[in-house]
Amino acid sequence: MHKQINNQIKATILSCIMGLALCSNAGAAINATKTSDAVTSFKSTVLVNSSEIKADSLIKNDADQRLREALAAVQIGFIPNPLGELVIDRATLQKKLGNLIRDISVPEKITIRRNGSILKGNDVREKIRQFCQQNTDAKLDIDLSRVPTNMVLPGNATTWDVTTASDNTLGMKLFVVTAETDGGPFRQLIQIKVSRSFEAAQLTRLAKPGEVINASMLKAKKIILKSDQGTIPLSYEEALGKSLGRFKSAGTMIREIDLAEAVSEPCEIAGVKTIATNKAGPAEKASLMIKPGSSVDFLVNSGNLSLKIPAKAVNGGNPGDEITLINLQNKKRIKGVVTEKGTVEYAKN
Repeated sequence: MHKQINNQIKATILSCIMGLALCSNAGAAINATKTSDAVTSFKSTVLVNSSEIKADSLIKNDADQRLREALAAVQIGFIPNPLGELVIDRATLQKKLGNLIRDISVPEKITIRRNGSILKGNDVREKIRQFCQQNTDAKLDIDLSRVPTNMVLPGNATTWDVTTASDNTLGMKLFVVTAETDGGPFRQLIQIKVSRSFEAAQLTRLAKPGEVINASMLKAKKIILKSDQGTIPLSYEEALGKSLGRFKSAGTMIREIDLAEAVSEPCEIAGVKTIATNKAGPAEKASLMIKPGSSVDFLVNSGNLSLKIPAKAVNGGNPGDEITLINLQNKKRIKGVVTEKGTVEYAKN
């Protein structure tokens, strides 16, 4: 009797175990089917527009809204520059995603590229050249070395332009490159140096007012103008055939203000002193370019040698006048011809 009961108990337990096993297998099969149907995949290659990369940008197909929101909260890296690239492997993604990766099919590695486009440096250079040359017929030397070979825009450009607020022809000019793109606006500053080189008219001997400038008293000297400031020397060709209106010493450049038509006050051809300079009243003294007692530069030019000496004017004068100075280095009196404000040149007949 007892043996029969034991056999029944054993049969019952065995039946229960087999039933549980069947239920477990069936549940596993159902779960496996459900997971297989609902699995989310990541792309192997991804194109993004922003520098910050979130996990939801990697999704290949439709995903559960909760999973998508969870992935959107996970930052997996940065691509700081347009057209930049980030490669991330499965192991790295697993560390960043944690348990979320169980519901996602992930390739061995994912390549992420940031969107962008290229603005050619040659196109920018051409626009800068046009800006620099638009106000002059003279050929300018435009240093474009600071213009990048190419500029990387944050997206495909719809419009782009080069502008400047600088109104000077020579010197440093600041340009602004701007672009509107589908990835946002772009702006870059570029500083450009502009100069002009030409052959200026340089005197080889002392020239007096009234003399007609000819090739025997001139030589061409190449100079580079780096600024609009100051009086620009005449070119060799421009100076030929013009008449001087004031004394000019050897080695000096001829400028427009040195010509006869530019001198408003006549000076005596036979001498180097003018009546206005030496017998001027208070009102006339006030109009003098160099006033008595003012500090000046005394220039001595001899061939390729140029010497500048600090001096003080004993008497005043205008361009073309010979005045007396005191050499501040040795306290001796010297004489020279006024050429421009603050400058007296050595002149010896």
